[in-house]
Amino acid sequence: MTVADGSDLWLRRFHPAPDAPVRLVCFPHAGGSATFYFPVSAALASDCDVVALQYPGRQDRRNEPNVDDIGVLADRIAPLVEPLFDRPVVFFGHSMGAILAFEVARRLEG
Repeated sequence: MTVADGSDLWLRRFHPAPDAPVRLVCFPHAGGSATFYFPVSAALASDCDVVALQYPGRQDRRNEPNVDDIGVLADRIAPLVEPLFDRPVVFFGHSMGAILAFEVARRLEG
C-alpha cells in the first residue's frame, strides 16, 4: 500500500495494536533503523501501538540519500507523525534519536 504523504516509507509497525490506549513513536540512533525497535514492539504489543521511524538511507531505503541535518529531518518527520495523535503519544529516541525526537516535538508544540 502506498500512502500519498510517504508515511509508509517512514513509519513502521511490526506488531500493530490499533486499539492500544497509547502510541509509542521510536526514533533510532544515527546509524540505526526501525528494526532496532522490533523487540520493543514485540514486548509492548498488547499494551502499546509501537511505531518506529525508518530514516532515508537505511535498510530498504538505502538507495535514498541520507539527511545530514537534524532540523531538516525533523521538518520532514513532524507532519508524518502528527496524524498519530488520535490518542496519547510518547516519543522515545536512542542517542541521536533522542535529539531528533525533541526537535520533532518542538515542531508539533503549536
